[in-house]
Amino acid sequence: MTLADRLAERFRGSEPPALEFISRRCLRNRRQGNGCARCIDECPVQAISGQEPGGVRLDPKRCVGCLACTAVCPAEALVGKDYRLAAAPGKATGQATLVFCCEKSIRSGEEIVLPCLGALAKEQLAVFAAKAAKGVRLNLVKCSDCRAAFVPDLLVRRLAALNSWLGNGEITGSIRLLLQEEEGEEPVESSSRRTFFKAFREISFHAATETMAALQADPDQREQHAHKHQPARLAQLRQAIADTGDESTHQALLRLFFSLTVSDECNFCGACAGMCPTGALKKTREDEGKRLQFDWARCSGCGLCLEFCRKKAIRLIPGRNPESLGTTLEVLLQMEVE
Repeated sequence: MTLADRLAERFRGSEPPALEFISRRCLRNRRQGNGCARCIDECPVQAISGQEPGGVRLDPKRCVGCLACTAVCPAEALVGKDYRLAAAPGKATGQATLVFCCEKSIRSGEEIVLPCLGALAKEQLAVFAAKAAKGVRLNLVKCSDCRAAFVPDLLVRRLAALNSWLGNGEITGSIRLLLQEEEGEEPVESSSRRTFFKAFREISFHAATETMAALQADPDQREQHAHKHQPARLAQLRQAIADTGDESTHQALLRLFFSLTVSDECNFCGACAGMCPTGALKKTREDEGKRLQFDWARCSGCGLCLEFCRKKAIRLIPGRNPESLGTTLEVLLQMEVE
């Protein structure tokens, strides 16, 4: 496909964003018999199945590019090949009101454009709500004309789950889903020509760079990904905690992380650290002792460590204690070397 064809496909809106499966991160691949089905359950068009040994199977003919699966994978084994979601927190800095949309829904040129709003994980929704003093708007007006028409319902469920997790509406109450044109909204023609054409240029540049990256991609790229990987949404959430000065927002965001405890049954075999896909658990030696360290900012709560521990000595607890925020690496267990 030529660059001209690529650009034509982009503006026709008929080509879904590329989706990559990184098998070495997948929980089903890391432990034989693991029953993780988050991506399978989240996919509304049944484009993902768990029949593939050591992972999942993607059906590109069924995929509509909503990227909903990427928002729920705890190890980021499913990744959308679109840099705009990763760049969104930087673009959101300093804006009182954040408006998100896809390429079909641009009105003013001031929006933050994403490949599809179905890619927004609950952690990212919380991050953007914490950044925006006057709230977040998710423009879903054009969803009814899209193959991913289910995205509004998906985001409603995701926001409900986030609200249940946080236990209050302090953050989620500032997020609004725009499902139809609002009265009094200025038409595109009256918007700043400069900002509108700036958005047009950004889309064109994105399509061109994405095409060049696809042409230059290494066919063995999947094997080059790090064995331990921190999902980007966790890094964004941790940064939002560091940036916020509001105590109630600070407390709410900490609830999206996890705490880990180890009982006396632990024999320090280190298997949990080896299986952890995000690098949240590490085993080290210092002086005359062994240590198991837990990096709460990297833990996605996938539960693979609990599943692999034969002693059942590990317990994951939702939420973080604010007093423990000062140290990233928390020593959980220390044993003398025999």
